[in-house]
Amino acid sequence: MDSKTHEALSDFREELQLEVEGARAVLASLDRADLTLTRAEPADPRGAARKSPRSWLLYWEPGKHVRERFDLAPELLVVLVPAREVQARDVDKAEQAIRRDYRLDRGVVLVVARDREAAERMSHAARATGRVYIFLSFAEVANVSDPQQWLRQILLEHLGSSDLFATGAPVFGWDFVGRKRELLAIRRHLLGGRPVGLYGLRKVGKTSVLLVLRDQLVAESSAEERVVTAVPVHLDLLGVSFAEANRAGFMRYLLRSIHEAIERLGLSPRDLGLPGSDRRRRRGAEESPAEIETLGVATLDALIDWARRQASRPIVLLFIDEYERLLGGSGFPEAHGVEILDWIRGLVQRYPGTFNFLVAGLNRHLASVPVVVGRQNPLFNFVIDFPLAGLVEEEHGELVRKIGRRLSLRFEHDALALIYEESGGHAWLARELGRVIDQETPVAGRAPIRIDRAAVERLIPEFRRGVGMTMEEIQRAVSDLDPGAPAALARAEGNPAEAQAAYHELSPRVLDDLERYGVLAKSPEGAWRVRIGCFGAFLQENWGSGRGRRG
Repeated sequence: MDSKTHEALSDFREELQLEVEGARAVLASLDRADLTLTRAEPADPRGAARKSPRSWLLYWEPGKHVRERFDLAPELLVVLVPAREVQARDVDKAEQAIRRDYRLDRGVVLVVARDREAAERMSHAARATGRVYIFLSFAEVANVSDPQQWLRQILLEHLGSSDLFATGAPVFGWDFVGRKRELLAIRRHLLGGRPVGLYGLRKVGKTSVLLVLRDQLVAESSAEERVVTAVPVHLDLLGVSFAEANRAGFMRYLLRSIHEAIERLGLSPRDLGLPGSDRRRRRGAEESPAEIETLGVATLDALIDWARRQASRPIVLLFIDEYERLLGGSGFPEAHGVEILDWIRGLVQRYPGTFNFLVAGLNRHLASVPVVVGRQNPLFNFVIDFPLAGLVEEEHGELVRKIGRRLSLRFEHDALALIYEESGGHAWLARELGRVIDQETPVAGRAPIRIDRAAVERLIPEFRRGVGMTMEEIQRAVSDLDPGAPAALARAEGNPAEAQAAYHELSPRVLDDLERYGVLAKSPEGAWRVRIGCFGAFLQENWGSGRGRRG
């Protein structure tokens, strides 16, 4: 820490201790808990109107022992709330800090408050974030006799009893694991002017990859220095209201996403010359469908024009998640979807190097047909296929170990190998199996506790019973490639002696696709096998007769 930063921190710390009664004792306890205060700032800006004492955001660097024990990020956020009651806005301020600062741990936040009912009253708001919020009282922190032991016990109790293996929202930032090769390749294609089609099984991690790539590009930019590498705009089409599944609804969602993207970069819509920069027009809440379509086109055109004027020559990137919804995969009119994709393709051709896009979905089928609703498919022979398989074994082990360390579970190498065999590196399946192991392991005995292969084997039947719907989704994806593929794979799984003959009933193209999607794997000698162990078991149970799925 340089002298200027140290002086600024000292000033903020002194201001906090003078402003908040009892803060000095709280900070002293945290100092002795193997934490080092690196930054401190008021949650509300100076001069902001407030009726109660302002809250503070404190950034602490955990010591080596506690960081490695619980696999914490470089910094831990502590929210100090001196008001009589903790409010939802205190959680909102913490969430804003975590979203903009990737050094902060994304899994756990400490809230130190006078409000002894905070944990109960804020349970819904905290649970909605997907993080572990630990609510502590001023007195509890200030009066602790052994701060280091106290901090370790607090983290063990709260993290150990939390469902950290549970899957929900996509992961990014410090919690994201692996995919370095994929990220570099996708980035190279996009910045090189080649549109990309990112395809993969459901829950394999496509959206997480997009969010990490988005945040990497944002982190490389500096609005203050006016150096912007890219303007990544993420459009998850699941966010388009079913009531507006049409061209105007898409444009309304595009408008909101563009403004979120430039705010993420610290840029001003007005400075960029975007039309409709006031808040009401940015939402597009008062425009007619025709007006919103015009405004959407004009806004993207203005953003591209701004990018072309910049010395850093940033590229505007559109990430379209769940692209199938534009081409018949939902109630969205296919003709409208084709018109939208035609327009986007035209922008790539008109502004090479300044605009590009990526579509993400389950497979390339809808992108690979030459004609849609009597018109040329804008994606056909235009996007680079980029299938996303499961994690490689090393990355998979890192994921499971990382979550396990927070839960005080230490996975042996043979246990990790079995989890990989069962999940095939599919991140969601690996987390689900880890979740079963976590739920069946008492928190009280974790000091930490070691998980071996036998412990995993014992719980695999329970895990398989819980992932039936996901197995059906994978089976449908396999059937989309070749309707006869599930039965062929089941015969191969059920009769190892005839396995290779069964695999070769499928065309080389289908075998290649199944490998690229992570359903199959091939040995160095060229022998095929089902990569996802639980899917192989599902096939034998449901398709083992070779005559189709059993009733």
